[in-house]
Amino acid sequence: MRYYIGLATTFHDPAVAIVGPDGQVLFAEAAERPLQYKRAPNCEPDLPGRMEALLAEWIPEGAEIVIATSWGADFTGFLDQTARAGSFTIGTLLRTAPGLNASLVPERTERILVANLHLAQQRAGYGALLALDRAAIGVRIVDLRRYGHHLSHAAYGLWGSPFREAACLVVDGMGETGASAIFALQDGRIGEIKRHVGRASIGFFFGLVTDLAGFDQTKGEEWKIMGLAPYGCRDPELLALLRRLFRVERNRLIFSDAATVQSVASELLARRPANACEEGWADLARCGQDVFEEMMDVLLAEAASLAPSPNLVLCGGCALNSSYNGKILARSPFTALHVPSAPADDGNAIGAAWLAFAEDDPDWRPKSGPLTPYLGSRISTETLERMAAWEPRLRHLGAGIVDAAADLLAEGKLVGFVQGRAEFGPRALGNRSILADPRPADAKEILNAKVKYREAFRPFAPSILAEHVPDWFEDAQDSPYMDRTLRWRADMQGRVPAVVHEDGTGRLQCVTADRNPRYHALISAFARRTGVPIVLNTSFNIMGKPILHSTEDALLMFYTTGLDAVVIEDWLIAK
Repeated sequence: MRYYIGLATTFHDPAVAIVGPDGQVLFAEAAERPLQYKRAPNCEPDLPGRMEALLAEWIPEGAEIVIATSWGADFTGFLDQTARAGSFTIGTLLRTAPGLNASLVPERTERILVANLHLAQQRAGYGALLALDRAAIGVRIVDLRRYGHHLSHAAYGLWGSPFREAACLVVDGMGETGASAIFALQDGRIGEIKRHVGRASIGFFFGLVTDLAGFDQTKGEEWKIMGLAPYGCRDPELLALLRRLFRVERNRLIFSDAATVQSVASELLARRPANACEEGWADLARCGQDVFEEMMDVLLAEAASLAPSPNLVLCGGCALNSSYNGKILARSPFTALHVPSAPADDGNAIGAAWLAFAEDDPDWRPKSGPLTPYLGSRISTETLERMAAWEPRLRHLGAGIVDAAADLLAEGKLVGFVQGRAEFGPRALGNRSILADPRPADAKEILNAKVKYREAFRPFAPSILAEHVPDWFEDAQDSPYMDRTLRWRADMQGRVPAVVHEDGTGRLQCVTADRNPRYHALISAFARRTGVPIVLNTSFNIMGKPILHSTEDALLMFYTTGLDAVVIEDWLIAK
């Protein structure tokens, strides 16, 4: 029997996936979860201690293992050559200019990122091999294979989609020759249609806007731009400055030179409000989001032209821009859109593992239907079983847990909700969530202040029973992973103000009994009590931390924040 361990080996969002002998994804998880280190920058995806446990859980005695990584062999060889030339030494980097370059990032920063990328490729598989030696089990690693970065994105997105044929657009910050590419799926096979070339990218553009608006892209704070943008105004001068960073020639996106980039950044900094670093620059966030969408439209039109299909799969870090995703079907020829639950670099762990499997079994086709996002770790309740002897507020309710949680939510309580396997990707989808009643107008402010400890403008998502979406949203679409924002119907906004964004939209999660039976039952129970088939859903963490990974993480938040209750499987603890 042969198993495949996929490693996402970028300098951010490392992740590991395990694919079984039949091509089924058995496990997928980002390293940030067990480490509890947001985005786990420059950490190995195959943490030895974690891999030892995963090998014992998923891979039987006598099996073979193929390790697959998410950057190609040719590119890895180029990085090796660059390192041998001394380009990544501290001395060389110290002599590199720190100013912005044509990539829209500081030259030295970009080179350090590439140096870290090189180190990540060098050590790929070390953790798994060390874990194998420590476990002392009859399993052996037979190969390490490297696959193209954007191809890994496409493999995860396309093979994990509900489509048999589709176009795929990959857009991120950095790739092997450029930061975007177009692929097509036909009869289960993936073909590269167009690979873009160049150092600049839409991803780096959005990162530059993030920094100039008073936030920090290295911390992954691009989310804040999307949350703040609805509070800003379309400033013609800001739009004109940002549009100087690119032009469109023959329907192709062309980025400006370094001198223009530096000039635009200087002018924007000179205009930046004094309080931007404390409160953010809303007008720049709005204009940056608008220009991001203009650039994405260019790539989207190219994808539709080169890979004509009614179906689109969108991958790469830019696919996390849910504000744009909700507009794609209205402003493109595509009629169906799939964005996977982990479209950024963590998802490449699955893509690489699947590519290795398909190399050994070229006749394989993925099972019909989209890949579930619930692929991560389970949480042990052993701690709770011990706590029951001394914590009187802790109760084991069995099947009654759903009604108990619905009662608390209907009373306006803030409830942490943990069940089953963790979601793969950055968004909580009912298994590692904090839930609240969406009806009180001040629920958002209370949750941000008492539990999340984050900026007041940051919005929250509605989880809605899928069958009710057309009643509440205009131009209803299926959004299983909170992957797009849609416009609320005007007559419904006042009923759930806590999950209505400033611009009248909501980043919805459509919940079905097939996708998540217990979460669907909970929202249904809440609807019976309130007449509202929607709950407010946000990730079970505080600002700056990843989504929780253990029972102890959940209890720490219960005891130290304003959470009123926590559900962990069939257990309830309430204040």
